[in-house]
Amino acid sequence: MKVIDIDPELLRRYAEASIHAGNEAWTHMEAEFVGNVDGLMETLVDKEPLAYTIVPQIFPDGSVKSPISSTFAGVRECYVFVRGRSDLLNVELVNEIRGGWYDFQVGVNTGRVRGQDKITNSVTIGVFPVSSGKGITGELVWVMTPRERLGTGPAPTTPALEGFDGRRQLLALHKQFLDGYRANDVEAIVATMNDGVQANIRDYVNDTGTLIGIESKEDYRAYLKAFFARFEVLKVDHLQRLSEDWYLFAETRMELRERSGQRREFGIHTAEFFVPAKDNRIIVQTGHGTDLP
Repeated sequence: MKVIDIDPELLRRYAEASIHAGNEAWTHMEAEFVGNVDGLMETLVDKEPLAYTIVPQIFPDGSVKSPISSTFAGVRECYVFVRGRSDLLNVELVNEIRGGWYDFQVGVNTGRVRGQDKITNSVTIGVFPVSSGKGITGELVWVMTPRERLGTGPAPTTPALEGFDGRRQLLALHKQFLDGYRANDVEAIVATMNDGVQANIRDYVNDTGTLIGIESKEDYRAYLKAFFARFEVLKVDHLQRLSEDWYLFAETRMELRERSGQRREFGIHTAEFFVPAKDNRIIVQTGHGTDLP
C-alpha cells in the first residue's frame, strides 16, 4: 500500500545532491585538521569567484567586520593566517543541514594556539556552498558570541534575550525580514537591522557571482533599492530554518520577476545565517545564493 507518494526519482536526486554537499564540506574539514595550505586549496572549486568570510572581527564597541575573499590568492592568504596561528584538531558536528547546494554546520571545535599545548573548545557555525562537481565554492563562518557583546549604538535598557525567549524573538525577526521582501518594502527589511549591520550576501543587482559587503543600514538601504528596481519579489518561502538564541540559519526560496526586458520569472535560493545584537536586531547576515538563470 502506498501512503507517501513522493516520486522516488526526485528523492534519489535530492539525496545524491545533499550527500554530495556534505561530503565536499567534510573533505574540506579533514584538510583543515591536517593544516596544510596546499591541501586546503585543493578542496576548492577550480575557478573564481569564491566566497570566503573566515576571519570575522568583533571590536570593543560592538561593531563587526567580516572581510570578504573572492580570489584564490585572497583565500590562500586567509588560510596562511588562520592555520599559521592555530591547529584545528577536531570538529564535532552538533547540527548539520545538507542542502542540495550547500552544507550548514554547527560544530564544537577542538584546537590549540600554534606552538602551545593548551587545548581549547569553541563553537562555530558555517555555510559551505558547493558546485555540482568537485570542491566547495565558499566558507562562511561565525564564532558563537553572546548578544550583549554585539551591536553599535546605545545599550538597551533591558537585558539581551537568551534561551527560548531569544530563539522565539529571532524567529519573529526573521519572519519580519522575509515579510519585508514579500512586500517589496525596503524600510521594513532595514527595520530589522542594527545600525552597524554587516551583511555579506550575493550581489544579485550586478550579477557578479561574488558577495557584496554591506557595512551599515544606509549601505543596506541602497542595495535593497537597487535590488527592487531590478526585481519584483513574487513569493518567498523558507525551506530550512534552525535557530538558537545567538544565530538563525535559513534556506529561502524567492520567486522573482524582472522589471524590464523580457520580464522573466524565475526562482533563486539563498542559504544564510543571521546573528542578533544587544538591541535584538540583526548585526550580521552572511550567506550565498544560487545563480540567476
